[in-house]
Amino acid sequence: MKTDNGGQQGLIPAHELILQAPTWFEKAIENKPTDHFVAFRGSEIHYSAWQGPSAEAANIVLLHGDGAHAHWFDFIAPLLTPYYNVIALDMPGMGESGWLQSYSREIMAEAMITMIRDAGFTSKPAFIAHSFGGLVGLLTAHHYGDELAALMICDFHVKSPETHHEWYADIKQARPTRVYASRDEAEARFRLAPEQPCENHFIVEYIGAHSIRQIEIGENGRRGHSDEAGWTWKFDPAIYPGFVVGTDLPEIYRKIDIPLTAMFGADSHNFDAVTRTDVIAHMRSLRPDVPHFDVAGARHHIMLDRPHGFVASVITQMENWRAGGAFDK
Repeated sequence: MKTDNGGQQGLIPAHELILQAPTWFEKAIENKPTDHFVAFRGSEIHYSAWQGPSAEAANIVLLHGDGAHAHWFDFIAPLLTPYYNVIALDMPGMGESGWLQSYSREIMAEAMITMIRDAGFTSKPAFIAHSFGGLVGLLTAHHYGDELAALMICDFHVKSPETHHEWYADIKQARPTRVYASRDEAEARFRLAPEQPCENHFIVEYIGAHSIRQIEIGENGRRGHSDEAGWTWKFDPAIYPGFVVGTDLPEIYRKIDIPLTAMFGADSHNFDAVTRTDVIAHMRSLRPDVPHFDVAGARHHIMLDRPHGFVASVITQMENWRAGGAFDK
């Protein structure tokens, strides 16, 4: 194996670990997207696009989590394109998107709507956002909801003010990411965050291979100056110091006025101050009208654990939204 996912893969019985990519996965990643770059705040941001059955088909926007990238959906989007047009976004400072001088949740939302507008959809899209992307999805819907048809947040938890924690509050200064001498060494160090095992080891290795970039000594394209040569991670460590999540998320969640759904991994993690069950109960109390559902057998990284369950859930919700007229407005 190229990586042991920080030791997490050793928690899975050997006979349950899937090392070889199955045919469905190989066929999916053969369906290559087109790459698009858009100017944004002195840099450029990137998204991938897969064409669906027609320009008039409903549209889906996929957004990754913290430190991740659009390649997390390379094997998901092609399973959706028989029915929908799909784009997957790279947040600023992550994936193939450029690095910015400063970051905030509002800047992230502005970047999302900039790419969505650039995609040129003929109708408003549904926004499917995972983990930290769920925060960005909520802020995008909060500020630009009239440009979205619907929103699904995936394993993002809106906590009460009493149990809220500012994820990055203790980070005072960005620490440069480590540079590895070889691609193999960098891939071996890849791990999911938050940590969890994943039976689909072939997906973990695919994600890891697309999470690193090669750098040279000196100027490194739009990613700035490097004093070392080798391989390192794509995300910008300067995103986090000073990044405020906000205690107003419950109120934002309560006031989202487009169709809203919350998907969770049934085996996802608890938190230091509260269990996931309690958080979901709090979210239900804020929005009893919103469907909150689990994907069986999935931990936090739902699309890696149960890719077909993730896709089936998205399609089901898309069709519920379609039947309710969400894409006609």
